[in-house]
Amino acid sequence: MNILKKFISKLFSKKRTCMESEILEQPEIIFELIKKYVNNDYTINLSLPDSIDKIALIASGSSYHSATIAANFIRDNVHCPAQSYYASEISIINNFDVDNTTLYVFISQSGETSDTNKALEIIAKKTDKTLAVTNTKNSTLYNNSRYKMLTFAGKEKSIASTKAMCAQTFCLFIIAAKLLQLRFIPSREFVDNLLCVPDYISNAFNKRDEIKNYAQCLINYENAAVLASGMFYPLAKEAALKIKETSYINTTAYPTGEFLHGHIAILNKKCAIVILVNQDNYIFAKKVISNINFNYKTDFLVITSSSDLIIDEKHSVSIFSENNIEFLFTNLVLIQLLAFESAKMLSRDVDKPQGLSKIVK
Repeated sequence: MNILKKFISKLFSKKRTCMESEILEQPEIIFELIKKYVNNDYTINLSLPDSIDKIALIASGSSYHSATIAANFIRDNVHCPAQSYYASEISIINNFDVDNTTLYVFISQSGETSDTNKALEIIAKKTDKTLAVTNTKNSTLYNNSRYKMLTFAGKEKSIASTKAMCAQTFCLFIIAAKLLQLRFIPSREFVDNLLCVPDYISNAFNKRDEIKNYAQCLINYENAAVLASGMFYPLAKEAALKIKETSYINTTAYPTGEFLHGHIAILNKKCAIVILVNQDNYIFAKKVISNINFNYKTDFLVITSSSDLIIDEKHSVSIFSENNIEFLFTNLVLIQLLAFESAKMLSRDVDKPQGLSKIVK
């Protein structure tokens, strides 16, 4: 009987959680999205309204982080004004500005996120230039939007969003590619980068052992900070959310350079640090790490986009990305793995974190 119990225990210990399975599904999901939305001639198979002068992206939680990443990219690369909004804030903004030259993009995995649907209800009374980006066909968001885009991520069972957030982010970049083409701005190189996203994600899995090593350090802390800059700052916010949701470690995101303006005082308490470093914020990151090494004792993980940017050999993970899309999606997976491995080491229920549920209807 004891031998049988040990066998059953060993068998179930190897069973993957939903969160782990959903992280590992991501390359296949993105590959399917490419087949759905990118034609052989590199044109984008997506219907959008004519005469778009601005983009407003409206969402909550991880979907909001996708929205902010996309808004930053669209402003910088499509040369189109773009802004992200928390869905819950739309209903309390007096006279929220709605016009017929803006495309309003609503993002929700379930399509039943209550505050996102409320925002759609308010805006749809004044314009039909509404686009739903959702995983769920015939959901409230899908049915009440004029334009529709499905993320085809499959049902997400874990409370912490991984594959849905990844698919949403990719879909928003598909929208960016479509906008480039509508504006007759060269898009082939950008689309080429999008076609490589399944490979970028798969390559990130090769860093799992390094992430596990840092997770072993992270679980010794009750507090953590994640630093990044520019279009990657929302990714730092997503990392902080994932770690909080799954491990219950109190984690906060900061822009890299801003961290030196008083926020670094949190290191007077025991606090771990994660820094996402590319060419844009390398100088700030170097200053932060120099300050940490001189004044504080902590564990930190530096994820760099190039071996040329390694600041500290002991704590660095280099991913050798050739463009921002590669750096973005590789880091998205690495932070998911970091949250997952930390939570698992702390014996948390990663699929059903204590006190959390999907906020729908």
